[in-house]
Amino acid sequence: MNDEAPKAADPEPRRRLRWLRREAINLGDFVVQIFAVVLGILLALFINNRVTQHQQQSAVHDAMHSIRAELVANRAALHKSVAYLYQRAARMLEAPSNQNQPPRPCYLWDQWGGTGAVNLTDAAYQTAITTQALSHMPFKQAQQIAQIYGRQRIARKSFWLIRTNILIAAPHPLSLCAAAIRNFAANERNLADAYVPLIGTDKVEWPAPPSHPTKSKTSK
Repeated sequence: MNDEAPKAADPEPRRRLRWLRREAINLGDFVVQIFAVVLGILLALFINNRVTQHQQQSAVHDAMHSIRAELVANRAALHKSVAYLYQRAARMLEAPSNQNQPPRPCYLWDQWGGTGAVNLTDAAYQTAITTQALSHMPFKQAQQIAQIYGRQRIARKSFWLIRTNILIAAPHPLSLCAAAIRNFAANERNLADAYVPLIGTDKVEWPAPPSHPTKSKTSK
């Protein structure tokens, strides 16, 4: 009788997964692959930068086109306003019913007709700010545009302050009311000159002030 215990079977050799096999690394291939990846990233960044620059330049071009068109329209509106104001001043001074009359608020003088309210828009400028087109312009160009619209805004505020708080709120001689209207016209003419750097010299002749306005004999 055999008393020897049966021997345990030898364990099967551990299987190696194919994807864990280590293979020799070719340093040349590795460098080429890294270079290709880096080159691809740089190329993508370059293309993206070029596209962004093109979009910014297109936005700046559109903004400048709109701003110039807006200023041309504003200058045309100033032309009409200046002609109207000079006409109002002349008619007030020449009206027979205004002669030898005591001071009164300007709107009570015959032929006053109002100072008008010229509509000077800044929608294109505000849009350029909102869309950041202005921030992509050269500094001097953006500064020039900001100064022009700033002057336009100040001119409008000054107009309404003088009109509301001085000419209408208190009595004045006829001569002062007419002179104020002529000054409004002159200020609007000067405002139009501020547009010249962006839209060029005005080729339309401006209305001239009355050469010899009638002198009122209004009592003071």
